[in-house]
Amino acid sequence: LLGAVLVAAFALPAMADVSFFGYARVVPTYYSNFDFDDNTPDAAIATEAGTATGEAIRSELRLGWKAGGDKWKIMMTAESDLIYTNPNVDRGSGTNGSFFGIERAEFTYAFSPALELITGWPISAADIGTGGVLYGDDHPIIGFRGKVTDNFKYQLLYIPIFNAPVAGQATVSGDWRVYLLKPEFSFGTATAKGTLSPILLFSDNRARNAKILYYGLEGIGQFGIIKPSFEVIVADGEFRTTPVRDIKSLAAFAGVEVAVSKAFNPYIALRYTKGDDNRNDNKAEGFAGITDIGRFTPLMGMDGNVLGETLGAPYNSFLYSYAPDRGGGGNEYGGFGNASSGNNPGSQIIAIGAKGSLDGFVKNLSYKTQLFLINYDKTGNLVKGAGKPAGSVDKAAGITFDLQAMYAFSPNFSVNGIYSMFAPGDGIKDQLPATASSTAATVYTMNLVWTY
Repeated sequence: LLGAVLVAAFALPAMADVSFFGYARVVPTYYSNFDFDDNTPDAAIATEAGTATGEAIRSELRLGWKAGGDKWKIMMTAESDLIYTNPNVDRGSGTNGSFFGIERAEFTYAFSPALELITGWPISAADIGTGGVLYGDDHPIIGFRGKVTDNFKYQLLYIPIFNAPVAGQATVSGDWRVYLLKPEFSFGTATAKGTLSPILLFSDNRARNAKILYYGLEGIGQFGIIKPSFEVIVADGEFRTTPVRDIKSLAAFAGVEVAVSKAFNPYIALRYTKGDDNRNDNKAEGFAGITDIGRFTPLMGMDGNVLGETLGAPYNSFLYSYAPDRGGGGNEYGGFGNASSGNNPGSQIIAIGAKGSLDGFVKNLSYKTQLFLINYDKTGNLVKGAGKPAGSVDKAAGITFDLQAMYAFSPNFSVNGIYSMFAPGDGIKDQLPATASSTAATVYTMNLVWTY
């Protein structure tokens, strides 16, 4: 009997305290003219909670729990993300309302400060702290990270995006696997400091029969009130087809924020993705990362602005992406859903903006505003709209303007509103049919957020 008791005791797992957390975000939104044509009815667009058009109310409801010890940690977050409709809230079969699962999960064990195992599907990223041109998402990962010295840390990740066997073919023919190595070197003191991070990422995209090596450098600094940041990413690979098609492209970002005062922090930035101008040659020069995550980057990002939503033809960007990487058609080798084209026109975005806290005028009130001047990089693969004379498409894609105001009523409840518009330039107008009445795409968003 004593032996049975001892076996049972040692078989029991060690107990740990579990804490719960969560939030509820309700987002009334109005979308208008995302096709830039006032003469045609608005088409449905893809959102995080499903398709929507016109007015829609999205709710993102999360319940999380976490536990940990000296060397280990687990954290999981369950989510329901849906648009307010009766079938959704009644959890109809097959609707978004019927799904409530683990949206995020993170499991770690630190063998030492220099070697920590990490796996699950947390937010992982290569460059979300700067331009977000390469990768940021909650894909499944397994790998290691660690702090080797006070000035050197790293992450090494395996990211199985697709693992989809194709009947009758090799077991890896539908796969897309990514390998990321990012060391980070820090330097400086409290008033003048920064980090430099070489980035090396290999995309083994069997689903597109493409292999791409991305490499580059990211830097983030603070020198007094001046906060510079930059990244440069090169894409070098090929489609393993007959004949072989080369993938040669480039993306870059540079920005500077100045902390003038608590109420006024202006910034200026440039974001660039190379475009392709000849879909008929043997080169895919339009940049497509793993996932463009521009919407959530610190300088130019805004969760709910028009450029971070799904803009179909003629701009052709998908959710979260600031680049028109689904334009051009063909030679797909990356992006959300593996649907970004190597023939895309690329983009050049000049951004100016400011943010700050207005506590000195109204307590708990803050804001962010920004203006983007957007040009296509190349237009050789873009075509004039139906009924228009043949010719090249202009490079001026348009101008976006975003204004966000945020007010915290309490530590547990806040509201923020966004007005965002995309006024089309001649480059977008050229692609509209002759019957179109060009107009700005607009979105009005209100975020009601409860946290606990």
